[in-house]
Amino acid sequence: MNVHVIIGEDDYLVSAAARKVVGDGVGLEVVDSLNSTNADLQLSDVRKADDSFSTPPFLDPVKVTWWKNVHFLPGGKKAVADDVKTALVAFAKKVAAAGLPDNQHLVVSGPHLLKTSEFAKALAKCAEFEVFAAGKPWEAARAALGRAVDMAAAEGLSFAPGAAERFVATVGCDCGSIANEVVKLREYLGGERKVVEPGDIDAITSPGTGIEPEVWSLTDAIGRRNLAAALDALRRFEGSGFAVFATTVVEKFFRQLLDIAAGRTEGLNQYALRKNQEFLRNWTVPELRAARYRFMMLREQAVSGTQSADTLVVTTLVRTTRRARR
Repeated sequence: MNVHVIIGEDDYLVSAAARKVVGDGVGLEVVDSLNSTNADLQLSDVRKADDSFSTPPFLDPVKVTWWKNVHFLPGGKKAVADDVKTALVAFAKKVAAAGLPDNQHLVVSGPHLLKTSEFAKALAKCAEFEVFAAGKPWEAARAALGRAVDMAAAEGLSFAPGAAERFVATVGCDCGSIANEVVKLREYLGGERKVVEPGDIDAITSPGTGIEPEVWSLTDAIGRRNLAAALDALRRFEGSGFAVFATTVVEKFFRQLLDIAAGRTEGLNQYALRKNQEFLRNWTVPELRAARYRFMMLREQAVSGTQSADTLVVTTLVRTTRRARR
């Protein structure tokens, strides 16, 4: 098919998929809707995309129209004017009816698209769809780990045990941020070493732009009883409502481990189940019960507005995560 619809919130993945169609850029015309924030600009972009699509290749051997960052497709997060919706559907129907020659392609890319919309249904007759779904947090984390390892390997690097998890916990799941930070690690190591250690990540790696810390970076560190990593992850959540948030997350984590230890695993996906079963090797059931009770009591204090709650979260985490002397 010569019509390609590429959808996803991760611009790195969307752009990489689009560039497979764009190739070396010969005959490329780009309509960028990133800053089209009102109906007039959006209608103008629809017309530009239509004009480019309707103009066949002349001097170039191929013609590619890439309409990118179309954030006002059906299913987006913001309301769209009715006349823009009408224009989008009319354009989709025109594309579906036209039939492109072998040397002409149309690429439409954006963060969201409702599959059941009239726009999507019209293009389904003639287009190839590629959707990069955001998925659940644990799915995004697992995918990010795999991409980090692959991107590091492409730069001649590998991660020491636990370093890839620390890297993703720091950078986040955005592929563009992962790629940039892997290059930074390569330059930091300077060819002298090929294995990335956790200390290298602490020294040079920055959080991805706009990436919020993931809850699993805290709970995974606690599950491994890695106090340094747990405290590092905890600090990223400091701010308004910190104590209530932290105690709720940690209490729920210990409650889940207790459920798994008792054989209550309903509703857990297999990846989360296997990971938590590994964590259980680091804890005894009495330790889990005591830990859950501490954070449950501390949450009540935090909700009641106890001024020392933030400090108590840290001290309780230290007390709980440290291994008892044998």
